[in-house]
Amino acid sequence: MTIAAVALAPFVVFAAFPLPIVALPAIGADLGVGIAELNLLVSGFALGIGALLLTGGALSDRYGAGRVWIGAMAAFAVLSAGCAVATSVPLLVGSRIAQGAAGAALLASSLSLVVQAVEPARRARATALWGAAIGAGLSTGPVGAGIALEFGRWRPALAVLAAVAAVAALLGVVALPATRGTAKGRFDLVGTVLLSVGLGGSILGISWVGAGLTLRVWIAFGAAVVLLPLFVLQQRRRAVPLFDVGLLRIPSYAGGLVAGLALALSLLSMLVLLGPFLQVVFRLSALEAGLWFLPATLLSTLVALFGARIGARFSLRARLAAGLGLAAVGLGALTFVRPDWTLALLLPGFVLCGLGMGLANPALGAAAVVGVPPERSGVAAGAANTARQLGNALGIAVLGAIIHAGALVTARGELPIAADLVAAGDLHGATTLASADVVQAAYAVSQTAGVRLALEVSAVVAAVGALAAAFLLRPAAPPPAEMNLSAVPGAPQQH
Repeated sequence: MTIAAVALAPFVVFAAFPLPIVALPAIGADLGVGIAELNLLVSGFALGIGALLLTGGALSDRYGAGRVWIGAMAAFAVLSAGCAVATSVPLLVGSRIAQGAAGAALLASSLSLVVQAVEPARRARATALWGAAIGAGLSTGPVGAGIALEFGRWRPALAVLAAVAAVAALLGVVALPATRGTAKGRFDLVGTVLLSVGLGGSILGISWVGAGLTLRVWIAFGAAVVLLPLFVLQQRRRAVPLFDVGLLRIPSYAGGLVAGLALALSLLSMLVLLGPFLQVVFRLSALEAGLWFLPATLLSTLVALFGARIGARFSLRARLAAGLGLAAVGLGALTFVRPDWTLALLLPGFVLCGLGMGLANPALGAAAVVGVPPERSGVAAGAANTARQLGNALGIAVLGAIIHAGALVTARGELPIAADLVAAGDLHGATTLASADVVQAAYAVSQTAGVRLALEVSAVVAAVGALAAAFLLRPAAPPPAEMNLSAVPGAPQQH
């Protein structure tokens, strides 16, 4: 059950993360708002995770990963149900942010379980399943939403997710082994608040800045600028800080942080943004768009399932560099996309992206726990996942802004009279100025131009991440004996 718990957490979290993407038009119609107002359904989830991952890790270290896993899974079930019955945008967005916060505790506690409750001989298998579960979740979320929308409803997909999480929580109560927290000292409530609100402000600011430097953007960034330095000062005065910077001296851990950030900034963020593009430009239904992601996500899952065997033959350095390198090539292949392409021409790029993600995800899971002391495993896992979620939030915001900028430049050449409306996706407003066929054609060309530009940027980011991982994970002297665990089989031997 312990290894199953390790895998269930990333499955439900990464199924929930992309679930609304293909349903945004239907959610907007149901709640009476435009798609632009629903951006926080995706970035808000990343906000909840990114802001509270370190807190979830600290709770795992203090109270035991098993207890935190059960509580977080139960909370995730309740909050998913809350999303399913939400009747307004503020309630839905608030439930998504809180759902992400529960997901933060799930991700941190699941990786902490690898150290606290899985014997060393089975840790490679556990981290491989953890990585495979990410791909499985990314496959299930959009397809599940698409199936629900085939019957005219988006809410059942969230209700099913709530039921899965509830059953998992009950199974955890019965079968998950008890684990005891080993962290010493009092729980750092002040540091938790400073870090959570500071990171939350930075993520919200990144998510909102695409709409202009409004008052809420200044407030969000102002909170981050004030609170994050206060957090650093406060941590320097604590005997047991919330995050141990000494972890950064472990080469596999530092390299994993950089690689995880690069993967999230590039591939994971771009996959989120491609969903609406496939629906509008290629005129796919929500289910069809979800199914076209399966070549990447299922292949990622299959490759990750062999993560233990691959890890026995190749080092973390090789796996992370190769994974990000393949992602860069796959994203580069997609930069040639055109509105008149057949969908089959997208397959090579999706396949390469899936291979890269499948290689990288288990290695990132291993990098978060290899050589980390048991009493700091929760915080270490939380920090590693924080880097990825900050990358997701930043990547979605920045790449989304790049898509809009590229689309606007092209729309001004295609349909100057309605360029702003076309670039913003307001096709209904644009049809008051030009015929529907002309507007649709201009929208397809302009959105494709923006997506191609964003794909080029994400390919470069992935390539830089591959080079950085290869450099940071060069063979080095082993860490001090007190920082060494029995290593995950196949993980640490650098070559």
